[in-house]
Amino acid sequence: MYQQPGTPAAAPKNGMGITALVLGLVGILLAWIPIIGFFGFILGALAIIFGIIAVVRSHKGTATNMVMSYIGLAAGVIAFVVSIVVFTVLVNEVDKQLDEMNQGQGSEQSSSQSGTNQGGSGGNQANAGAGKVVYKVTGSGGASSITFGKGGQTSQNTNAELPWSKTADATEGMEFYALSAQNGQNGGDITCKITVDGEVLAENTSNGQYAMVTCNGNTGF
Repeated sequence: MYQQPGTPAAAPKNGMGITALVLGLVGILLAWIPIIGFFGFILGALAIIFGIIAVVRSHKGTATNMVMSYIGLAAGVIAFVVSIVVFTVLVNEVDKQLDEMNQGQGSEQSSSQSGTNQGGSGGNQANAGAGKVVYKVTGSGGASSITFGKGGQTSQNTNAELPWSKTADATEGMEFYALSAQNGQNGGDITCKITVDGEVLAENTSNGQYAMVTCNGNTGF
């Protein structure tokens, strides 16, 4: 269009480039923060849109900040990509933690059910080996109940025939082991014994009808 002498030139439309640059830089800062990075995703997308408009205007000559427009567009792309990567990593980490929690709970329930369901057969008898703990109960009659375990986690057998024993993995370092048994109606002697890696950790004997015997011990001190 012909411009008459003395008519002021139209002001360059640089607002889109400035907006794209500001949104892109703020989006990059927010994109690295979990959860809040969602706003970095939005700001990055807006910066890309404004940046494209600003670049087009620069090429048409209606804006003069071409370099700023390209920088704003690039910043928007970076914010957009980084926010997606951070969100993906966060989701994968949450899924991993949930899987580990579910596996841990399943293992504990399976171990507890295994210990409870073993009844009068007396469990598996075995000699203590390296890294093993052996719970053993002997006596002249039967045991109405036997409770054993480590670190506060226990299992129980009822109406067990004697001799009875249970072998489990020992814990490295400090650990508390416990074994208790109650005599049956017939009375007589009843003895409990805990062995860790072939060494006797605790051993006690009781006598009488429904008598209780307890063995406790700590390792790693």
